[in-house]
Amino acid sequence: MLSVSRDGSVVILEMQDTAKRNTLTAAMIAGLYGVIRNVGDARAVVLRAAPECQVWSAGFDISALGPVVDPLVPGGPLMQLFHAVRDCPAPVIASVHGSCWGGGTDLALRCDLLVADPTCTLAFTPARIGLPYDTDGLRHVLARAGLGLAMEMFTTAQPIGAERAHRHGLIHHLIEPGALASFTLALAQQIAALAPLAVRSAKQQLRALASAAALPAAVQAQIDALRATALASADYTEGLAAFHARHVPVFEGR
Repeated sequence: MLSVSRDGSVVILEMQDTAKRNTLTAAMIAGLYGVIRNVGDARAVVLRAAPECQVWSAGFDISALGPVVDPLVPGGPLMQLFHAVRDCPAPVIASVHGSCWGGGTDLALRCDLLVADPTCTLAFTPARIGLPYDTDGLRHVLARAGLGLAMEMFTTAQPIGAERAHRHGLIHHLIEPGALASFTLALAQQIAALAPLAVRSAKQQLRALASAAALPAAVQAQIDALRATALASADYTEGLAAFHARHVPVFEGR
């Protein structure tokens, strides 16, 4: 399900759950978290999917959801994984072949660098099941994509292709098919050859500066109330039921 290997000072994490399209199940999240939290003296981390996987990650395991269940709750396993990527002393590089959906897209974008080939697509799909996205995730995508593209991604739930994602800065390097793995490893080794304390300092300072502007308490309270209403809504229940029954949900705004 998850392979861990090492090439010098580079740790390589490969998701191999092809049958479940690398869904972020509890086991997958725990495995990724455990390695990223304990990279030891590694100077770079590569996160990729097995070459035969046509889906880099299908996102959070929807079968684990239910009414009022919030997969993005602060302190929950998925958020802990995102924060582990943020706090990892070594830069984390997402190497993306195939499509990313929902939490899988968020995971790829939470990495410090994203390298992809033309098969890559990125989509945020929580609105399809009535799940309200969290402020932390929205803020991160907004900083990367800009208001226009972030608004489109979260309100249409449609995937965007690799070339457009590259133009908007979501993908740092767009690589020809067949060269993705070698390019990503070379990039990781380039990072690993530099002074690790300087690299770690740059990463943590840039992360801190990017998230320095906190929302006013009243605004955050309003957002929390909106998310709580959506999580407790009939629409969320309908969205989950429709997903499992494989039919189109009918949302009534209640």
